[in-house]
Amino acid sequence: MGGLAGGHGRRLCGLAGAAVSFEPLPNRREVVRQAVRIGGQRVYLDVGLYPDGRVGEIFLAVQQTGGSYRWIYDEVARSNSKLLQWGAPIEEVIDGWTGSKGKPHGPVQGDARIKYCSSILDYCGRYLGVYYGGREDLAHIKAQEVL
Repeated sequence: MGGLAGGHGRRLCGLAGAAVSFEPLPNRREVVRQAVRIGGQRVYLDVGLYPDGRVGEIFLAVQQTGGSYRWIYDEVARSNSKLLQWGAPIEEVIDGWTGSKGKPHGPVQGDARIKYCSSILDYCGRYLGVYYGGREDLAHIKAQEVL
């Protein structure tokens, strides 16, 4: 087994013995921004995409939070971006975030398909699942109902 090693084009051995490699995003890439309100707080979720449409980068900005919370959200998003660039499936991020509980929580304003969340990370997991992971079960409003 190998340890985590940073760098462009680096390889390491995964837990199952399979080789995995770091796949950086191109310098110029598509980024989708979703802005919502959760419990009165403005949340911005930016998703950076590989040219083939896979998620490779996540940025999370929460307004009206203290410096510590802002830093934690930034680090959680950054570390999960690294996992994705090292080949972790998006399902790992979705499953890891969906269902988490915390404040703010409650009704979601600004998303056509997700209407409630139990935390900011729950919303982000649902968003990634619904829009990038094919997880209709995480949506409160089904795709065919949104017109």
